[in-house]
Amino acid sequence: MSKSVEWSGLPEELVDEIAGRLFSKVELHRVRSICKPWRSASSIHKRYPKRHDRNRVRVLSPLSNINSCLLSPAAFFRVFLSSCRNKGWLIKTQDVSETRKKLLHPLSRVPMDSSQQTLDLLEYTVTEIHQSYDVTKSISYNFARVVLMDKFVFGVNDKKEIWWCNSEESNDGSNNVWTRVSDEEAEYFSDIIVHKGQIYALDLNSAIWWISLSELKIFQYGPSTPMDYYEFDDCKDKRLVEFCGELCIIHRFCKTFRVRRVNVERTIGFKVYKMDMELVEWVEVKSLGDNAFVMATDSCFSVVASDYYGCLEDAIYFTEKKDVNNVSVFKLGQGCVTKLVESFENCFHMFYPPFV
Repeated sequence: MSKSVEWSGLPEELVDEIAGRLFSKVELHRVRSICKPWRSASSIHKRYPKRHDRNRVRVLSPLSNINSCLLSPAAFFRVFLSSCRNKGWLIKTQDVSETRKKLLHPLSRVPMDSSQQTLDLLEYTVTEIHQSYDVTKSISYNFARVVLMDKFVFGVNDKKEIWWCNSEESNDGSNNVWTRVSDEEAEYFSDIIVHKGQIYALDLNSAIWWISLSELKIFQYGPSTPMDYYEFDDCKDKRLVEFCGELCIIHRFCKTFRVRRVNVERTIGFKVYKMDMELVEWVEVKSLGDNAFVMATDSCFSVVASDYYGCLEDAIYFTEKKDVNNVSVFKLGQGCVTKLVESFENCFHMFYPPFV
């Protein structure tokens, strides 16, 4: 029978390594509060390179003839009452300084007002669950999706092109120039994601491509997903998401409606696909189980629905392109869309904690 070890008896070197892998200072404070030995082994004044590199704003080389642009990180947190851990809320923040954060709309990067200037960490517990990035001050290239892998920044711009640059400073600047990634068979892409330490991109034909960091070239990873959508007007958006450890593809369908003599495009449904490794083909996912997808403008990820107040299982939360502040939800099994402005249900409570 193996001998149990008290948490307080872990070597200081191991506790220090754990502290260096935490997402934020909030989690570092939680680790230091566990016991006195852990508090001594992990210092709030120490600079942990891994966490600092992941969360810091980076100055990138200019795109075209404009000033230098910035890599701007944002973080998604699960917040719950310390006295009630089974349910929580989803918030999104961005660092303003070393000690201050600003609250963002969870599905966009629009700032939100809060009724409180500070959050009592004795009353609430905060855990980071996901991170997203944006390139700001890029006038010529408006990036829709951005990822960071080690020192490399990759982004899909509004022209559906993938560009990359080295975020580390060099003496002559030769390694920091933005360079386009493309292939003869795939020049344009809709999304990009980091999955299990690798970078994958989704082209407009719904085929996944793998980007080699050693060669900085792109190679096709798998076949395209089915494109027979005769019952829909158009597949307007294709996204990548990690679900149960697998890479999945989300197709978003829209229709144009005539509203007050104006054509308005609205989302009417989604389809989700995952790879069948035996058949080597994409198969449709009919149910997400006790999970939901959060489709933000800058990122897409899955959550366990039962962990959040009002969150619907087997659902996709999203916003319309021209109304990023209005949340909607699509029930995958039922095939119906519910909008926040039209609903009095509590299925949107996860985005609105008491301090907002």
